[in-house]
Amino acid sequence: MEFIKHFHSGLRWVVLILALLAIIKALMGMQKKSAFTNADNKISLVLISFMDIQLIIGLVLYIFGPMGLKNIQNMGMGEVMKNSYTRFFAMEHLIGMLIAIVVFHIGRSKSKKATDDASKHKKAFIFYLIGLLIILASIPWPFKAGFEGIGWF
Repeated sequence: MEFIKHFHSGLRWVVLILALLAIIKALMGMQKKSAFTNADNKISLVLISFMDIQLIIGLVLYIFGPMGLKNIQNMGMGEVMKNSYTRFFAMEHLIGMLIAIVVFHIGRSKSKKATDDASKHKKAFIFYLIGLLIILASIPWPFKAGFEGIGWF
């Protein structure tokens, strides 16, 4: 389970880099009023694919790892919710990431369905930026209060 946790933690960097690339590409497309190209579509497809893989790995960790369902079963939901650390992994991380993935999927869908290139870039930019902000807020960063010993991977 430790390997899966480290893989999940390391894969976040791939997702974050891809999200930044997609956001920058959409912003540049908006500013330059350029065509929404196959490359724009592919970066979002690769990003969404990696996010979905990350979700599956995260669900495996949540179901079989010590910080998700097992914590709720062992401590009870009331006790888990009283502790900010256990609550984060049992609820906040999961819910935040699910919302972010939905936002990215909606953004990809809306940008693909838009009729003009400017609208495609704008929708991708807005939805991906919102999704990225939700992801950043939902990651257990080592500099976050209460997560100092968590590590970067």
